[in-house]
Amino acid sequence: MITKRTTSRVLAFVLFMGAANANAAGRFLYVLSNNVGENENSVIAYQRHADGALTPHPAGPFMSKGTGVDNNTNGKLGPNDNDSPIIVNADKDRLFAVNGHSNTIAVFDIQRDGSLSHVPGSPFDSMGVNPVSLAISGNTLLVANRNEDPAQLDALRGAANSSYATFRVKKNGRLAFVSKLELTDGHKSTQVLVSSRDGRVAFGNDFQVDVDFDGDGEVSKLFGSEPQVRGRINAFLVSGNPGRLKLADQEALPETVSPTPEVPTVPLGLWDHPQKNLLYVGLVTRNQLGVFRYTHKGELSFVTAVPNSGQDICWLKTNKAGTRLYAVNNLPRDEHSDPSSTITVFDISGDNAEKPKEIDRIALPLPLGTFINNRNIAQPNSTAFQFAIDDQERFLYVVNQRIDQTDDNTMRDGNLLHILEIADSGTLSVVGSRALDQDGVTFDSRPQGVVSVDL
Repeated sequence: MITKRTTSRVLAFVLFMGAANANAAGRFLYVLSNNVGENENSVIAYQRHADGALTPHPAGPFMSKGTGVDNNTNGKLGPNDNDSPIIVNADKDRLFAVNGHSNTIAVFDIQRDGSLSHVPGSPFDSMGVNPVSLAISGNTLLVANRNEDPAQLDALRGAANSSYATFRVKKNGRLAFVSKLELTDGHKSTQVLVSSRDGRVAFGNDFQVDVDFDGDGEVSKLFGSEPQVRGRINAFLVSGNPGRLKLADQEALPETVSPTPEVPTVPLGLWDHPQKNLLYVGLVTRNQLGVFRYTHKGELSFVTAVPNSGQDICWLKTNKAGTRLYAVNNLPRDEHSDPSSTITVFDISGDNAEKPKEIDRIALPLPLGTFINNRNIAQPNSTAFQFAIDDQERFLYVVNQRIDQTDDNTMRDGNLLHILEIADSGTLSVVGSRALDQDGVTFDSRPQGVVSVDL
């Protein structure tokens, strides 16, 4: 029976396809909702327009057949501090997304109209607890299983380890488990990244901040069995076919300031230079951008750390030419009177590749008020997390999360997608913001991950 709703949906799809066909190719953006309702996690798809604006795909959102991570705290560090929970392969015909609480990976075929359909057997066991980050090298999928889901406390407190795992991606998209490296010392894997210059080299970021800062049991929480603030970076070799993972190097971060602060240097955010064997690392507890060299054998060596004017540098990306690096800073910096999260732009061209030079910092809109977080400091109700740059490098899209997820927060706003235009100089300007509740992100969830695709 054809209903009024069916007719409206068909009409919306016809209008959507007409708009898509007006472009030389379909241009799409995908965001992971991380919805915390049972089996309510999903991938939200948008068509991207020439002015950066977004139109939701009429067939979406696309259910990932799993559940997102419920971090129902008021600013707890750790569970949502990761990168690349949603990725697309090099051929742009397959999308991978994590179900963080379900411990699975959803694998979709990307259709020409931008819609998504599960491959046979999807989702697949991540072979660990709480997958948070994905990367791909040829037909090998790399997964970071963080094991910091507050709803899986037994695993977090010793029943399981954090890990890095690899899978062979079969021709039909099914995942076949290959190898796993467990972090038996309690560190937490946060991000996995494959070198853009050499698919045999990959990097991992271990990041753990689990402290009851104020000790009153209400504002601050300790998820683990003992307080920990620590981090390190790893280099791996992806060897053979189907791609086994081998640890090549493991580096504790050098101290970059004097006198040494009580809190150690902790990394959050990895990205590599597209033309040089350089790895950039966000030194989140130092407000610095770190630079490392790496070899084809995966050997790491520290080069330098440069100042970053933003607060809590966390997520990094470069442009294709290797002339600009963008860094998302999670919190406002008081001495600069920032109202909200910021994005820093660095010049990494020429000699600046090994010593990046900051050229711009822009504050994001809609701080939506402040609250006292679990570190006893005021922060905006909505702060920036992962981001994507479109294929033509004209726009940057950054996800903001509603941070205070406690019952005390009666304001349901805060899950947002900001749209910034990239000038020829590489600097940024905000051109729009989109509230994600209208697209299926529930207020009690924290959207994670964004990826842009031109088909």
